[in-house]
Amino acid sequence: MQRLKVVLCLLTLLVTAFQVYALPGIPLSGISSKKRIKEISQVIKQEPANGQAYMNRADARSEVGDFYGAIKDYTLAIVLLPALSCKAYVGRGNAFLEVGAYQEAIRDFDKILLVNASAEALYGRAVAKYYLDDYLGAIRDLDEVIAEAPEFPTALCNRGIMKLECNKLEEAVADLSLYLSINPEHQEALYAYSVAIKRLQKRAAKS
Repeated sequence: MQRLKVVLCLLTLLVTAFQVYALPGIPLSGISSKKRIKEISQVIKQEPANGQAYMNRADARSEVGDFYGAIKDYTLAIVLLPALSCKAYVGRGNAFLEVGAYQEAIRDFDKILLVNASAEALYGRAVAKYYLDDYLGAIRDLDEVIAEAPEFPTALCNRGIMKLECNKLEEAVADLSLYLSINPEHQEALYAYSVAIKRLQKRAAKS
């Protein structure tokens, strides 16, 4: 079976991870991400040691898909404003996921998990492990995420897909059916569910 894509969208859970703080003179409401990048860049030009500004620009760059630019800004935010390091590591880890730098993403999430039991970091690490073919490790991380945030449906979808990859068919069906009760039109989940059901039927026919 062709590898299914796990859901990378983290915003359902990571509201605080991408929280943007207002800078003096830059209101947040009604401003597009591209415009915000330009305005924050002007702040950085005047205040090159402003770690919060780098953090805000990194978030905005992530929103427009400039993940390499975001990685650079998150890195500077970590150096300049250590108080924001946990949020910056989550943001940078997510940006690493988007560009396929999975080992780097795991290193960032591991740094957070050494000091904080973070569902956000566990979720991101699970996605990275999946793409590095560590399915069992990914499932263990998602088990912890779901235990902490059972209302987070994307984790259920991803765990179902990962269990399907491990041929844990009954468990995959359970996760995916629960997810589809919340998001019945999700094509990736529908496909994974149909594959799991067909495999279960074949197994039953052989027994």
